[in-house]
Amino acid sequence: MSAITGAAQPSPQTSFYSHALALARRYPGIPLPHEGRPYPDAERRSIRVGSDDRADHQGTRTSRLIDEYFSAPRENRDIGRLCSEVIEYDIQSALWPSMAEAISRADLGQVHELGRRLTRTSIDENPTVLGMAILAAVGTEEDVSLIQTIGLLSNTFGLLAAQALARLPDATTNLIWLADRTAGWGRVYLVQTICELNDPAAEPWLLRKACDGDYLNGEYAYKVACAVPIHQAIAAPDADEALIDHTGDLMSTLVWSDGMGGTIWDYEHGEQVLTDYLSHMGALAPTLVRYRWLWVLACFLDGRPNLSPPNWATLRSLRTGYWSLLTTPPWHSVLIAASTSDNERTREWAFRILDELRQRAANGGE
Repeated sequence: MSAITGAAQPSPQTSFYSHALALARRYPGIPLPHEGRPYPDAERRSIRVGSDDRADHQGTRTSRLIDEYFSAPRENRDIGRLCSEVIEYDIQSALWPSMAEAISRADLGQVHELGRRLTRTSIDENPTVLGMAILAAVGTEEDVSLIQTIGLLSNTFGLLAAQALARLPDATTNLIWLADRTAGWGRVYLVQTICELNDPAAEPWLLRKACDGDYLNGEYAYKVACAVPIHQAIAAPDADEALIDHTGDLMSTLVWSDGMGGTIWDYEHGEQVLTDYLSHMGALAPTLVRYRWLWVLACFLDGRPNLSPPNWATLRSLRTGYWSLLTTPPWHSVLIAASTSDNERTREWAFRILDELRQRAANGGE
């Protein structure tokens, strides 16, 4: 058996809830390293051999186990056996319709009690998933803290946490709390859910914090762009730096998000937003991150990586404005500094951009 790498391996008898809670106290207010892995059952899971015929197909196997468990008299129900049976296959971390139907056929109070118990006490992943799926269907406001804590193990439980919190009071506040503390796929599910709520109270957060710079932002960037009035917010002369920077992050993500979600080509306010964004950037201090956003947008206006530039009335002036700003001494100095960075990838990127700028200047700016 290969050794567990990364963070320290928790005790095999630690519940997932206790594991998540301990990590949350160690890393307050930020995403957990490695999304909380390794889990308490990592060594047990590493010796199990999974196969397609042992997988849960959209919750059908799990729903059958739920029906079997609750069809027995209460005094004859064996939660240990239920957990063992769930552990035997790869349960999917989502509340499927078949599972929701099985949960609805059981006594509400009894199924809620089971969900809380599994979520709080399980030392294996699959029973914890089952507990969270139950809470996603019948959880109450009293379960919010429990759901959020397990949701910090975001790549596995982010979707279930989003499904659970979305149907409870203060959904926007609770989802944002968790989204601020997650990364990767878990964050994708949470941000998408926040967008789908269509709650005006979420607008300040979506306008400034939805994107965190991860590649997976492409999965939800277009949803964010459509969910909030970015074109109105960025047009304000007193737009704050957080809003401006997030707009740059979001718009540059939309340039390359083809195949993940909608793109800047689909976004109806793209021309206006890029115009107002440029006007704000000229007044901000140059940084490497800001340079990257401007560079991606300038290349987009040139028709890269697309086959042709957008058919916008202001395309020529926008293209001139972006390239002119990038080549001014204050912004150009960012590239020079990056070319001497201790980070090899940053140096390579800077040298490539400097070479492209030289070629562009040699071709008369085209």
